[in-house]
Amino acid sequence: MSPVAELRNVTKRYRRGVDRSLWRALIPGPLGEVSEREPLVALNDVSLRIERGESVGVIGPNGAGKSTLLKVVAGIVEPTSGDVCINGRIAAVTELGSGFNPELTGAENLRFGGALMGLAPDVVEARFDEIVEFSGIGEFIDTPLKRYSTGMQARLSFALATSVDADLVILDEVLSVGDWRFQQACISRIQEMHRAGAAIVAVSHNNWLITQLCDRAVLLQRGKMTSSGDTISVIQDYIGADTSTDPDKAESLPSAPIFNHCNDDRTEISNLTCDPPAFNSGQPLRCRFTLRVDAPVDAHLVLTVYTMGRAAFADPLEGPSDLLSQPGIWEVEVTTAPLPFTAGSFVVRAAAVTSIDPQDSNHEFLSSLTDDEAAFTILGDPSSRPGFVFDAQWDTTPLEPNHATPGREQDGIS
Repeated sequence: MSPVAELRNVTKRYRRGVDRSLWRALIPGPLGEVSEREPLVALNDVSLRIERGESVGVIGPNGAGKSTLLKVVAGIVEPTSGDVCINGRIAAVTELGSGFNPELTGAENLRFGGALMGLAPDVVEARFDEIVEFSGIGEFIDTPLKRYSTGMQARLSFALATSVDADLVILDEVLSVGDWRFQQACISRIQEMHRAGAAIVAVSHNNWLITQLCDRAVLLQRGKMTSSGDTISVIQDYIGADTSTDPDKAESLPSAPIFNHCNDDRTEISNLTCDPPAFNSGQPLRCRFTLRVDAPVDAHLVLTVYTMGRAAFADPLEGPSDLLSQPGIWEVEVTTAPLPFTAGSFVVRAAAVTSIDPQDSNHEFLSSLTDDEAAFTILGDPSSRPGFVFDAQWDTTPLEPNHATPGREQDGIS
């Protein structure tokens, strides 16, 4: 069977420093002179074969040629040399909101954007309500796009682009905007398309996301493909050997990147331990910590697991957060669902977090009032894929009777 996409020795060069403005040519002196410089080689002899139904991640530093690669595959730009062969329909989400007119309403942009994608008007109408529901735009669908926030435009664009039946889905940093819940919905939509047989090519600076969406990865550096293989190995080639997931290699993992720190004397989390500190992939994580609350705080108890060069593998889960609204001291035990993480060194972090902006649940807008960390090791097959979210059961026991409520149990929400 032929691949859904294949690039053979593709090179893309851009001219730079060439002034072709007729107005500037009329200006005497250096401003009117044509400046010739060496061309920018965005892609340099790149060959890539994408089979039907597989998912490929593209990683690398800024300026490595990642977005250019996707645009060549999508047919947005022509290569300077080399061959590009596409066999199937492409759904390209390269620049969220591209093709939209800010003067048109959201509804008008959906119909206009659908026409640009080659969708018949009756097909757009048949899927219109579903697209609007997924985007979460709701009552603002008849509002001009220029009044939308960046996140609203991103949601509408993603909802439209992924509403088509495609053989190849191209994603360029599409989850860099929007709150966490929308990102979860996007990931679920992408995975649904993948299960339905679509191939996926994704560019992201988020290593964690690449491990979730992709079966393999390629590394671009200065336009050349320098590494290709399973996602974990390619990420390690990119970020360095110091982030190795070898469980027998001692390593000092960095501080958790998920939350800003904002220490608050009203509450404290301490004595976080993992029992056992090492276990096989596919087994649950068990840990416990002490929570002290001297005065009520408006916050949530969350648990986070992270590794691989500051990339979070697990979503924070809300625990028995009502304990933070009353003085007392509790011992909190947490048992997650089986963790399908790859073998390696991990850190679990328990924290009481508060939102800087109550309207935005994105991780970057959360501050930690108090937290504690503990290291643990996953044993087992190092080629297994990391998990994305996990469930957890939280059990609490009052350590001081004064003002403390009876022990309670709550299931984690993923």
